[in-house]
Amino acid sequence: MGIKRKWAALAAGCLGMSLCLLSCGNPVESEKAEQGTEVKEETKEESFLSDISGIEPGTVLDAEELDLSRSEQYFQIQEINEEIRGEISGKSYTENPDIFLEDLRYLKVLHYNYEHQIQVGELIVNRKIAEDCRNIFLELFQAEYEIFSMYLVDRYWTGNGVDSDTNSIGHNNTSAFNYRVVPGTDRLSNHAMGFAIDLNPVENPYVQYAADGSFAVYYKDMELYIDRESGKPHMINHQDIAHQIFSKYGFTWGGDWISTKDYQHFEKKVP
Repeated sequence: MGIKRKWAALAAGCLGMSLCLLSCGNPVESEKAEQGTEVKEETKEESFLSDISGIEPGTVLDAEELDLSRSEQYFQIQEINEEIRGEISGKSYTENPDIFLEDLRYLKVLHYNYEHQIQVGELIVNRKIAEDCRNIFLELFQAEYEIFSMYLVDRYWTGNGVDSDTNSIGHNNTSAFNYRVVPGTDRLSNHAMGFAIDLNPVENPYVQYAADGSFAVYYKDMELYIDRESGKPHMINHQDIAHQIFSKYGFTWGGDWISTKDYQHFEKKVP
């Protein structure tokens, strides 16, 4: 009887331990599993791009490369460095008494293009509105607003500011700073001071009307977008999210001008 009781007690102990392992799990294996989860999470974070400073404007990125839960890290402001200075000097920027390189800031941002891919964009604005512009394009990106392209106007340089602007518009390029006059005048544009942005200009043309209702044709196909009630995509109106976001940050819209309409144009007046 003594031997039987010993075997019964041993069997009961083994059964209890088995039940405990089943219910509680193996502590060593659990710890390994937890460590594995932590490593996977760290690896996932390390696989994301930390910023886009070294990536060429126009580059299309895969959403899986980006930590879109913290998309603000991809919207960057910097002073005009030697590389950017070399790109714009003698083009969109010339020595002048009105604005200096120290007054300007370079922004690199993300935007959705017309194929709804994530693309790298760039623009130069006045330092006084740089933070506003960063926030505007961040909010446009978070709303998945589509912008055809965003390059410095210098990419389309033809020899002078006005004609280069027309060339940039013809390529449906969103741009900002350009030290130039208003076409047909000797008056500086607000773009010359870095206080204005032209957004998706093909679908949102600059229209100068005559008294008889006719208008000057400045670039190809602009007449396709004169009817602002047509419902064509990428046309800005008061219900458009771009108008709402720019207005939120104190910008006015050229679509509200009277005799001339500049549907692509947003500007902010800053002392």
